[in-house]
Amino acid sequence: MTVDVVSIVIPNYNYERYVRDAITSALGQTHRNVEIVVVDDGSTDGSVATIRTMPAFADGAFRLLVQANAGVARARNAGAAISAGSFLVFLDADDVLEPTYVERCLGALRSAPPSVAYAYTQMQRFGAETSLFASRPFDAAALIRSNFVPVSAMIRRRAFEDVGAFNPRLGHEDHELWVRMLAHGYQGVFVPEPLLRYRRHPGPSRNTLSPAQLVRMRFDMAIRHPTLYWRELVASPRHALLAAARMLRAGRAGSGARGAARREAS
Repeated sequence: MTVDVVSIVIPNYNYERYVRDAITSALGQTHRNVEIVVVDDGSTDGSVATIRTMPAFADGAFRLLVQANAGVARARNAGAAISAGSFLVFLDADDVLEPTYVERCLGALRSAPPSVAYAYTQMQRFGAETSLFASRPFDAAALIRSNFVPVSAMIRRRAFEDVGAFNPRLGHEDHELWVRMLAHGYQGVFVPEPLLRYRRHPGPSRNTLSPAQLVRMRFDMAIRHPTLYWRELVASPRHALLAAARMLRAGRAGSGARGAARREAS
């Protein structure tokens, strides 16, 4: 781990049209001690060729990891695993950082105690919609109810590794990560400037869930973090039991797949 180096991990899947903008914004940070790792998650468009034709790639200004499609959570974790910085930023390939993003987030974390694990800024939507995302100063009770922290928050690597990185089996894995950090005693700090640009595409948001899916996700998180959600578990035991059953089935499925892989390897 390299002190004060910020690793920007950019997971990409079929965003050939946008990934150059994301990489360029990472390269253009006013804080120069930045490492950039692009993880192509099995794209079927021309993403990899587009990335490799960038002059900055030929100059060694960023690294490219190409893997079979495994989902965005695993792509983020893979990029983090091969990076070296003591701080991590996960930038989606269709989003853009303002030039002072790293500088301002790093300053906020440097002036905060180690229990403050991540810094996040206001988020400016652009593309199909132009508006400010309704973020807010850190509030633990509010974070349990809904997510107001963008996935591109700057995270202390030590805290990220302490809680176990992104869980690839869950929807809204970023919200679950912040809640898991809260359960470990970590908090966040808000930088009230619109320094992250979040691209909105026509049609439903990539994060849109139905009311039923939201309830399911909430109780799945509650089962994982009962000390934070105990009131909801007591109030809705049926949903809690269903969530526990889903977790048990997922655990059995994962154990079976691992066992099959071991038998195939042997």
